[in-house]
Amino acid sequence: MPDHALELSFDPDSTAAVVAQWEALRAAGLPSQADHRSMTNAPHLTVVAAAGIERAVVEEACDLVGPLLPSRVELRGLLVLGQGTRVTLAHLAEPDDATARAAARLRDRVPGVRHPVWTPHVTLARRVPRHLLPRALEVLDDAPGPRTLVCDRLRWWDPDAGVVEDVAGPGAGGVTRR
Repeated sequence: MPDHALELSFDPDSTAAVVAQWEALRAAGLPSQADHRSMTNAPHLTVVAAAGIERAVVEEACDLVGPLLPSRVELRGLLVLGQGTRVTLAHLAEPDDATARAAARLRDRVPGVRHPVWTPHVTLARRVPRHLLPRALEVLDDAPGPRTLVCDRLRWWDPDAGVVEDVAGPGAGGVTRR
């Protein structure tokens, strides 16, 4: 079963800028997040993922992160995550100080955090064969991406219930069911 997650979603311009990079990778015949057709697939920055996130923690997240929205995230270059023959290609993201502190406090409240050390990033492609990394970097160099993204919503992915819910920011309370 997939992890539950609390994620920062982006405003329309930021989302479009990331999706343009997804599409450039796909147009080049490379792995891309554009190929992932799940209802949860949208550009985002995961704050915390775990086997379960209780509603009380989601409410705390709204209190901690909600007042900070919208917030800016600076992109600091590309990042390769993983080991082996296939890796994840992402933007390394640097949230503003207040958002980073709120994320740290929130992560401390979630038992069984999937990644104990938080590396904020925005995924561009998963399962990229290592030998295709130079080509992927060329494509991304030719399709320059954003330098700053604006986070305007906090969403909760509950795979047990099959629900993605905007819990803070514009449209809070909006639910998507699988």
